[in-house]
Order: sequence, then C-alpha cells, then structure tokens
Amino acid sequence: MESSPPLHKRLRRSSESNGERRPPRGELLVDEILTRLPIAAAVRFRAVCRQWNAALTSDHFILAHRARAAAARHRHPELLFFAPGAAFAGGRATSFYACSLRDGDCEAPPPPAAARELLTVAGITAAHAVLSPTPCRGLTLIFDTYRSEYYLFNLSTGDHVALPPCQPAAAANLDSTLTLPTMNPTSYPPAWPAPWIELSTTGLGYDTATGEHKVVRLFKRRDGGEYSCEVYTQGAGGWRRGVGRVPPCAANLLPALPPVFVDGYLYWLLRPAGPGEEPIHRVLSFSIGGEKFGWVYVPPRLSSRICHLADLDGSLCAVYDNRLFGRVYGLFTWSGRSSSPSPSWSVRCSINLQTLPEQVSEELAGERVIVPLCSAGGAGSSKIMLATGGHKVFVYDVERNAVERVFRMQDMVAVPRGYLQAPLLLSVGLHDERIADVVHRRAGAGDGERRLKVKLGRRRDSTLVKASGGVL
Repeated sequence: MESSPPLHKRLRRSSESNGERRPPRGELLVDEILTRLPIAAAVRFRAVCRQWNAALTSDHFILAHRARAAAARHRHPELLFFAPGAAFAGGRATSFYACSLRDGDCEAPPPPAAARELLTVAGITAAHAVLSPTPCRGLTLIFDTYRSEYYLFNLSTGDHVALPPCQPAAAANLDSTLTLPTMNPTSYPPAWPAPWIELSTTGLGYDTATGEHKVVRLFKRRDGGEYSCEVYTQGAGGWRRGVGRVPPCAANLLPALPPVFVDGYLYWLLRPAGPGEEPIHRVLSFSIGGEKFGWVYVPPRLSSRICHLADLDGSLCAVYDNRLFGRVYGLFTWSGRSSSPSPSWSVRCSINLQTLPEQVSEELAGERVIVPLCSAGGAGSSKIMLATGGHKVFVYDVERNAVERVFRMQDMVAVPRGYLQAPLLLSVGLHDERIADVVHRRAGAGDGERRLKVKLGRRRDSTLVKASGGVL
C-alpha cells in the first residue's frame, strides 16, 4: 500500500483539484499554526500519525519553522541560563531555563516576566559545566570539566549524544595558565584550586558543504607535552586527528575557554608567550571545512588590550576591559575575511563608566567578567546586551549612553549562596529554538553511547517564576 504524501502536499492537491484559490487548510495548518509550536511540542506531534510525521519532518516545515524562529529572535532575543537543579535519579543535576526580553515601545527592554524550564540533566553539575558560547545551528556543546566528557545537546528537546572518549590532556597549572588576559585582577576560569581542569579548549562548528557539525579540540598531550588537534564529526565512530598542523603557539591557549564560531571558522584568543615579553594576544583561526589553521591580524595596540573574544551578531568581536583602572569597557568588531579591500577592526562601542550614574557604574565595575551577547532588537541596533559572571544581563544604549540591568538569575530561580558567581565562565547565554536533530553514533562504532537522564521542563504556558524587578 502506497504511503500518503506529507500533510501539506496532500491537502494542496485536494485544493487544486477543486479549483480553489484560497490557501489550503493543510498549508494553513503547517505554515500558520505548526510553525509557531515550541520545538519540543513539534517533535512530540510527529507521533500523531504518519501524515503529521511526514509534514513535521519535511524540509518545507523545517525551513518555515526556522524562518519564523529567526524573525522572533531578531525582535526579542531569548536568554538561556542554567543553575544547580533539584537532584533526581540519585545524583546531582543542572537545570536549563529560557526567557524572552520583550521591548515593545519602551526605550529599553524591561525585565522578563517569567522564565520557562527547558530541561534538567542528571549527572552534570552546574559548577563543572562549560557551554559553547552561542548555539550552533540549534545544538549546544556541553563540556563536563570534572569528568572530561563532552555532550551535544538540543536543549529544546533534550535529545543528546555523548561523544566518545577523547585523549587525556595534561592538567592545567593553576598558578599561570588560568589567568584571563585583562587589566582587572580576575581569573577566567576561577583562581581557586581546581585540579580537574585540563589543558584543553574545545569548540563546536558547522560545515555548510557537508551539513555536519564538528567538534574541534586543542589539547596538550600527557606524553611528551606536545599540543594536538582532534576532530569529531557528528555521527562518526570516534575522534580523529585534525588535518591541519597545530601551530607551536597553541601552547598559549586559555584552558577550558571555548573558541568562538563565526562564519565557518573557530577563533581562539592566545595569551602572551611568557613573562617579560610584550603583552601581545594573537587570534588563531581554524577552518571547519578545510580543517586548516590560520591567523587574524590584530593591530598591536588592540592586541595588547584584548581580554577575550565573542560572537556579536555574527561578527567576531574583541573585548577590551579596563574597568578597574581606566573605567572603560570597549567592543571592537572584525569586518570579516571577505571584506574589501582588506579585513579591518572598528570600534562598536566604548562604555565610560565615569559618565554613568553611580549606582550602575559601581555594579558594572564590580562584575568579574562582562561578555557581549547580541544586539537588542536585531543586528546593527544601538542597544547591546552584555552578560556577566554574576548571572546578570545589562543593555547598553550607544545613542543614549545609558546602561540598564534587564536580567538577574536570582530574580528568576533560587540560586545557592555558593553559586552567586559563575564558577566557570558564564551561566548566561543565548537560546536558539530550532529544529536540529542530534545524529547518534553508527551502530557498531565503538562502545555504546552513554545516555544522561533528562527530565523535560514545564510546558511553555506554565509560569515558572515572576521577576521581582531589577532595572536600575
């Protein structure tokens, strides 16, 4: 018996045969209703019947849902944050949440009214979790630094895969290697003892030519002390050695700090070579498609001031942080490889804390680290969202030279006293609500996959907790 065509195609034929001009009910159902569903609901609805499964897995639906979600993100970026979760299945857990900032007609986005719980994962503690800086085509790389284990997650559906074991890396030297290159006396990762942190850095990218996600890991080998690169292609059997030769300067990587993925390339910030030398920070690149290393030219004056990199609206961004001595925080964006006549850096914004009201100036000065997330209101907007290690998000309006706090995790969920500062990197980022299936390893390709226990959160229409204010 011949299987039925996808729902939208089957109903389109019926409408055309009747000579109707109005949009068929099937197209309205798919394009106007089903594309508005949260990802988790769309995945569940695949089980309704064969016709719904065909419609909800078709390229037409996936592209339409992606376009609608992208338009929503452009207007109202959605925050992702995680915190220690209630233990279940006999172990510690981490809970992931999302909330949207709605700006309406006001000059700055108000605090979010509520957050929704995406999922809770047992077996990973929030204090040991490192996430890729921004989602990559709907997937997030989670690194359990305590166990040196990697997972690819779709945080909207809970679908995930444990990456196969990788080569062990040498332990980090906490006295020197974990210091973030900044004029502020901070560490990134933390300065307190953490002997389980290894000399490695891992990023997630996407190869548009093959349609595959790739995980790229730079690490120092325990035997011989050499630096190596290994690559895992989603769905493959295991890690393999990278094609490109690892530059000797990879020894200056920042442990645990993931690279930034922008437009087909991963970018690492390398710290100065050693004490007594010029404080020049280099930017190392890696092509996901060609698997070759390269460099991004940074003017000497800027390279001596960079403290970390970020993805700002699809552009590589260098952060200059001198809040302690000069009371200045600045963002520089790179024009990209294809820019003419040659790639260049330009000032995106510069925040002079001395010109801000005392209350917000002191709060910004007291944050351990500040990282740009995106423009509030779409790329090119004058408002820039900034996340901090204290689980906060600020919006800086370039035109008004004003900063307002729009999010604080403590206003949304209960945060343990020992978690008021992010133990590792940041606990706040961006959420990408997108249909992206996790490709599991092929049968017979090494050991069986380790599956984490995942509990999906409450439904979207269920209010998790209301914010208690927090705009300065």
